[in-house]
Amino acid sequence: MQHKYKRVLQEENPELYDAIMKERENRENLLSLFATKNSDGIRREEKFTEDIRTKFSRDADRIIHSKAYSRYIDKTQVFFLVDNDHITHRVLHVQLVSKIARTIGRSLRLNEDLIEAIAMGHDIGHPPFGHLG
Repeated sequence: MQHKYKRVLQEENPELYDAIMKERENRENLLSLFATKNSDGIRREEKFTEDIRTKFSRDADRIIHSKAYSRYIDKTQVFFLVDNDHITHRVLHVQLVSKIARTIGRSLRLNEDLIEAIAMGHDIGHPPFGHLG
């Protein structure tokens, strides 16, 4: 299946599409030898042809648009034995984890799209009390 916006972008502005794809390729070439390349992403089924997003970027998008992720919004992130008035929600915790992880990954020249997908999904399915539950 080819994404509609990929086809439209290729037809309406092929120069822009080529520039986007070239930039994506350049970023891939700058990754550390220890980084997972976007081309290394394995799927059970290749339902989609490549578009301007990488496989790992598409994974992060799927997580963000999932029902499980939307349930984060009302979940409280609780820290035990901490005298803190700033009780927060799990969705904020997940976003902060993602931001910190991408910053560290960028400095190590790792795949930020993969890091974002992992960070955004790291709390999905946790029981009450998070990692200790």
